[in-house]
Amino acid sequence: MDTRSKTGKTMVNPEKCSQPTPGKSPNLRITDKSKVPLDGPVESLSRSVNTLKNNLDEMRTDLYAEENGLSVQLRHVSEQAECNYDDISLLRSENAQLRRELDLLQSVIIRMDRRMETMDNEITDLRDRSMRDNILIHNFPYTPKEDLSTTIPDLIKQTLGVDVNFIRIHRNGVRPQNSDRPVTITAKLTDRSKKDEILSAQKVKKIAKVSLPFYITPQQPPSLVSARNKLFDKSDSIKKQNINVKISRNNIIMPNGSKYREEVPFLTNADVLQIDPSKTEKLDEIVTKSAEPIKKNGSEFYAIGSKVNSGESVMNFYQKVCIDPYVASVDSRILVYRFEERGKVTENYHDDGEHGAGRRLLKYMRDNQIVNAAFIVTRWMGEHIGPQRFTIMESLVNEVANQILDE
Repeated sequence: MDTRSKTGKTMVNPEKCSQPTPGKSPNLRITDKSKVPLDGPVESLSRSVNTLKNNLDEMRTDLYAEENGLSVQLRHVSEQAECNYDDISLLRSENAQLRRELDLLQSVIIRMDRRMETMDNEITDLRDRSMRDNILIHNFPYTPKEDLSTTIPDLIKQTLGVDVNFIRIHRNGVRPQNSDRPVTITAKLTDRSKKDEILSAQKVKKIAKVSLPFYITPQQPPSLVSARNKLFDKSDSIKKQNINVKISRNNIIMPNGSKYREEVPFLTNADVLQIDPSKTEKLDEIVTKSAEPIKKNGSEFYAIGSKVNSGESVMNFYQKVCIDPYVASVDSRILVYRFEERGKVTENYHDDGEHGAGRRLLKYMRDNQIVNAAFIVTRWMGEHIGPQRFTIMESLVNEVANQILDE
């Protein structure tokens, strides 16, 4: 029978409570919340929070450390970037200024080169005028105690029938010890009109196949002689292609009346400086062969060559070599070439002041049947070495030609 307290609550009789069953734990109710154990997920979450707090502390240290913190490093990077920007701006400004100065120097050099060309032409013209009264007498043998002022006028009278007198007459140098070839004689006429009479009479004798003890030519500057020889060489080469041409006033006249123009014009320093920079990359692709330089009495000779098959390919090779700083600084750049196009052989040369060299090298190419090749022989001028220079040039061309043809 349940009893109730005065408060109305039911009271439990302790004698009627169930007793614990042997072997089983009694059901206990824990009322102290502080003694309740934490579950596994809660412990893991707690450790994660602590780890995050530690990581945040480390990040704060990395970010805001006074000596090597990330914020300090970023500030340094920012300052360095500003300095780099200033340096780049300064370099750009200096580069622009250098570009302007380089363009100005290039223009000045081009102007100077053109003025020097004009001066060279004027000097050549003055030399030609000073030689108008002169003749050159070749192959006249030496005589003991020779008196040229008496012997030569008498001999010209006897062989050509022309009375002449000279203001002065002399040989152009001493007799060489290792050669029997007579040194050429220069004679200045008192009457200029006698020169044409002498040359006309000599031509008549030549046509009649009469042997003379000498050969007379008008004296001219070497550059004019070389240009004249080149004109006749080119005329003969064109005629071999069955093209009827003639020479008039230092020009080759084609059958249609037009003037012949060289396939590869001569390049001056001004021309080289004006080559488009974008073209130099294509010029670098041209394959060339060269020989070791040869030095002789202060002169240095060098040769370079390439295969060619047209006037354009020769011009490209010519430009490629001329823009090389070494070649640009030499005294002479002698170009010689031969190529076959549509069954016809085109050939030519440029002496560039080395009078007679191009003509000699072109003959060497013909004699050795070298075709579809172009060569440039350069020379740093030293002492006078005479015809030996041609032998050196031919040996260099031969060496380079063998490299080209062996490919």
